[in-house]
Amino acid sequence: MAEHLYTSALAKGQGMISETIFLLKLWEPGMDSSQLVNRAIETGVLQRATAKRVKDIVKEVFKGRYLSDNARPARQLKQIISKKTSISWLPQLFLIYTARANAILHDFICHVYWSKYASGTPFIKIQDSMTFLEEAILTGHIPNRWSETMMTRVSSYILGCLTDFDLVGTNQHGKREIRPFIISKPTLLYLIHDIHFSGYSDNSILDHPDWCLFGLDKRNILQGIERISFDGHFIMQNAGDFVRIAWKYKTMEECISVLT
Repeated sequence: MAEHLYTSALAKGQGMISETIFLLKLWEPGMDSSQLVNRAIETGVLQRATAKRVKDIVKEVFKGRYLSDNARPARQLKQIISKKTSISWLPQLFLIYTARANAILHDFICHVYWSKYASGTPFIKIQDSMTFLEEAILTGHIPNRWSETMMTRVSSYILGCLTDFDLVGTNQHGKREIRPFIISKPTLLYLIHDIHFSGYSDNSILDHPDWCLFGLDKRNILQGIERISFDGHFIMQNAGDFVRIAWKYKTMEECISVLT
């Protein structure tokens, strides 16, 4: 059996960037998903959504992505959006949490998208995601074969997520243009501290699976870490395969305060 299983959860919501921002603004620490559903319906923050759709968005999408780990993602992201109303790199953070909650998206980006990007392929097609799902059946990531309709729908949802997070363009005659996608400096600073405060050692930070969402290998990660260390965020020592970091910020909240 594969290490992690793929689900069709993307059917309930793909990138959902604007909806996530609305819900983060509405959510308060200590509020569970049911309370957030009721609050969202009462306030009408998701204006065009029916009560059932609001429930699906909160319980099937928002909860898994942002209320996990004692709502740590929601607390950190709410701190960011409470300080700034327009943040160009915020969707990159949403991508991280969406991919963490959906292994199917995480693996497609890491193994298919970046492979095509590196080879100079200009477009990505629904057949690429269909092939990915067929291989997932063979490797046990999808233990019980989905219907052809579901296979097609999930293939489309995967590419829809890539469009929402600006890795590819919109659907044009069955194909989507692969766009340049570079991790921003604030995202890099956020991610390395998020990994650090989740319990990773300095050396194992380089092995975290989320770096591949941005097409980064160990050499690229080290280069990025060195760049932000020059800005005074921390002091890094790199001796071959050994990395040690003298952390300046004692909590994630301190790091976010600098970011915002």
